Amino acid sequence: MNRLNRFSLWIVITSASLPVMAGSIIAPILNMMREGLNADPASVGYIITTHGLFIALFSPLFGIIIDKSGTKRPLVFGLILYGLAGASGIFITSYWVMIISRALLGVAAAAIFTTITVMILNLYAGAERNKVMGWRVSSSNLGGVFWPLIGGLLGRISWHIPFAAYLIAIPLGICALFVVPDVRGGKVQVDGDVNKEDSVFKIFKSTPVLFAILGLMFTSSVLLFNIVVFIPQLLEKKGISNPFYIGLFLSIIGIAAALTALNYARIKARLSNKKIIVIALVLWTVGFIIISQVSSNWIIALSIALFGIGFGAILPMAMVWVGENVPISFRGRVSSFLPTCGFIGQFLSPIIFGPIALSLGLNNVFLVTGGISAILLLLFLFGIRKW
Repeated sequence: MNRLNRFSLWIVITSASLPVMAGSIIAPILNMMREGLNADPASVGYIITTHGLFIALFSPLFGIIIDKSGTKRPLVFGLILYGLAGASGIFITSYWVMIISRALLGVAAAAIFTTITVMILNLYAGAERNKVMGWRVSSSNLGGVFWPLIGGLLGRISWHIPFAAYLIAIPLGICALFVVPDVRGGKVQVDGDVNKEDSVFKIFKSTPVLFAILGLMFTSSVLLFNIVVFIPQLLEKKGISNPFYIGLFLSIIGIAAALTALNYARIKARLSNKKIIVIALVLWTVGFIIISQVSSNWIIALSIALFGIGFGAILPMAMVWVGENVPISFRGRVSSFLPTCGFIGQFLSPIIFGPIALSLGLNNVFLVTGGISAILLLLFLFGIRKW
């Protein structure tokens, strides 16, 4: 067993879009939910962010489970729980019950995200691993484009109806139970694998590049949600307030990232990890600074695309890079820190940049973000000699 058959791969790649779906499909109906649940404007935002916090908290637990018992059980469990917890919103009329359901959804998404990462790392190698990981990231980003559109269309019937879309995870879970292989990394011995005396702490201590990878995952997520949170407000200042048009601007990230990730294997065949990071940081620096200085909506859209291109290359690179530096028996535990860092970054982004927006204005938020990207680029170029 060294790869998934076509149907199994389809199940895995389709499931990869579900963690993104968790928040994106209900984003268009958030205002309707606020009224339906009798929640205040500040509290309703937690319906979107709660699942991300629980993904961050529970991913390391599933990393341990995957290394000990394999990938099939966590994947099937995650998909079934995802469908049940997500679809429960069809019937929920209480704000706090909704928050509990979103927490359970985050637990399920943590299992799905981490399991798929480890499964691809353990079943594929080399150029084929790059290709499949690129497909996985492309699926996630395309989900970020299409799920909000589906949620918006279903929400025109009732704000409860979009929650029915979560039920797609249940047939995926049933199919996974019968056709997706159980990958047990802890029982596989490969050259360079560690012995039973090693630990996650020792892995990190002996492989400091892992800290850089996780830091990159955190940073890219912080910058991503800087756009998600503040671009709509910037566009509103420029006279664009229609949610559909704002959604189109935000979808540029997903489209650009999906197309880049889809071609990640070709990119990686020509560029090293270090060069990919340098190019991404250059694109982010240029893109954010341009957003802060121009008034043309078309140029802003192009600048958003620059971020998406870098983001679409960084995500599969980070996942594959972890796999290349971690023994197979520890990939579940170490890979689980990727979603933890990513979703903590998403959660903290408004907290980090909110005060800047209030004190310096929206344009300067992006100027500061561009400056941060430039500083990271310089630090990386300085530190690259030590790698």
